[in-house]
Amino acid sequence: MNWRIVGIIVLLFGLGLLLVLRPFSDDDEEGAATATKLMQPDFTAYGLETKIFESYGALAHQIRSEEMAHYNQIGLTELKQPKYSVFSQDGTETWQVSAEQGTFYDDKTLILERSVEIQALLESSPIQRIMTEYLVIDLANESMSTEYPVIMRGPQVVVRGDGLSADMSAEIMELKRHVKTVFQPKS
Repeated sequence: MNWRIVGIIVLLFGLGLLLVLRPFSDDDEEGAATATKLMQPDFTAYGLETKIFESYGALAHQIRSEEMAHYNQIGLTELKQPKYSVFSQDGTETWQVSAEQGTFYDDKTLILERSVEIQALLESSPIQRIMTEYLVIDLANESMSTEYPVIMRGPQVVVRGDGLSADMSAEIMELKRHVKTVFQPKS
């Protein structure tokens, strides 16, 4: 066999191996995810509560979690089984949001994931439960949003949609895209 052909085959094999291994790849997302997994938390707490107060002293928000792991370097706290509570100006707990896991960032953004359920605590609320798989809560602006499918349940209605935006201070909630509504009148 000709040495040139052997050299070309070896060169092509080497280039193919480089493409498969990609040692020069600079994938920031993979690197950041790996760094977070390898990073040790600054502290871990169990059964901890975080309370956020209004400027005049009233309790506005509360976050409880079975387990919290805080990473000071990257400014986030991982939460297991978090429960987020919203309080009215008179101190009444109006909504409770729970999920399997969550992340609380230093900029007062709370991201909840997997089996997210928003429960109305006032019986007079026309919507009693809202379910989705992902929810972003901006505590600074008192807003909630998701692009994921949403199911809203009330005493006599079930509403399905894609995406939700809510202004907690104005008590306004809006589906981004309505899919289906089923009325269930009482007999």
